[in-house]
Amino acid sequence: MNDLIFNLHQAGKHEHVIAAINAALIHNQSQPWMYDVLALSMEILGRPKQEIQRVLLSRIDFSATDVPSMVYSAAYLSRFNADEQALKLYQQAAKLQPDRPESYIMGLRLAEKLKDKEALQWAATGILTHVWVNDHQQWHERALNALADLEQSFKTAGRKAEAERVRSARQQALKRDLKLELTWNGDGDLDLIVEEPKGTVCSFEAPLTAGGGVLLNDGYGPKQKNCHENYVCAYGFPGTYVVRVRYVSGNIVGQRAKLKVTRYHGSDRPVIESMIVPLMETDRVISIDLSKGRRSKKSGVPQTPQNSQKTSQSAIRNLSYAFRPNSKAARESLKSFRVSRQAGTTISTGRQVPLVTGSQNIGGVANQPVISVIPEGISLSGAAVISADRRYVRLSLFPQFTNVTDVFTFSFLQP
Repeated sequence: MNDLIFNLHQAGKHEHVIAAINAALIHNQSQPWMYDVLALSMEILGRPKQEIQRVLLSRIDFSATDVPSMVYSAAYLSRFNADEQALKLYQQAAKLQPDRPESYIMGLRLAEKLKDKEALQWAATGILTHVWVNDHQQWHERALNALADLEQSFKTAGRKAEAERVRSARQQALKRDLKLELTWNGDGDLDLIVEEPKGTVCSFEAPLTAGGGVLLNDGYGPKQKNCHENYVCAYGFPGTYVVRVRYVSGNIVGQRAKLKVTRYHGSDRPVIESMIVPLMETDRVISIDLSKGRRSKKSGVPQTPQNSQKTSQSAIRNLSYAFRPNSKAARESLKSFRVSRQAGTTISTGRQVPLVTGSQNIGGVANQPVISVIPEGISLSGAAVISADRRYVRLSLFPQFTNVTDVFTFSFLQP
């Protein structure tokens, strides 16, 4: 079937493509790619927009079984200028998984395009609360500007109640249950590790946790502007947060760091504390009680190291703990490591690997590509269970049919 459709499409016989796919759908032989090809053929022939949108919505009913598929389908709808349906799908995805950032980012673009004020408030407040990607400052600023413009438009129109509602929503979105800021002076490297009440751990290896914690900056010397680590938890679980300050390497002025703790930021009664943390060979542990945390369940966002700014790998980082921090061997071994890390730049396709041999740096940071294989065709897996008397065999067969029909690239998170 797919070969027939491909040949018809290559020959420019789009009416025949539409007829063949409609026949397949009528006879219950539908596959996800058919809706894509059908929409494309209808668009080429200039069919009415309503008919194309109906096909796209049918595709969503067929394939949007989870939130990632829903977000993908919404992006596909937007590609065909079905912006209203795409916006509704983003809002539905956000209800199922509120902590995913894609729905709010893409939703804000569509809300601005459609001039939908309710959707604009939803997307902007969602960005302020749930979006913590690498360029989150840019998105937060854009969301704040959108809310300010929306509030001003209501005031200009004399709609004071709506303007007050927008202002209140902005204040609510800017609340943070817990904020931590670790600062120091010198060319050394410290790590901030936060153990959250439900067992999740936020660190440079897992900067985004299911408990709502985010490590915004993973800093290191010698540049003073980068000598800080920031942790924020907009919605945190109530309970005790165990904060570990770990000395990794280098020279820290006074062998001390400063930790600023802010609880209930944006509320009527925020609690702000600052403390001096003496550095030692072992981790310095500080317990923080957050009795008024607003989170009730874990988020569905997987823990990934996408927000980490360091290019080091865990195995290389762990080498530093094999030496005494102030020993000559540690200083010599980690000197080239810090230089190679500072010389690197962020590479989005793959992961960076410091090229270090012993204590000699041999070229900064290289890119190690990550290759994914997309299967195509028919595969069959199975399992057999033999009865105790060896008279019967029960077979469980799992066929899988995979076909790559169209490939196009886009990003949810690029401005």
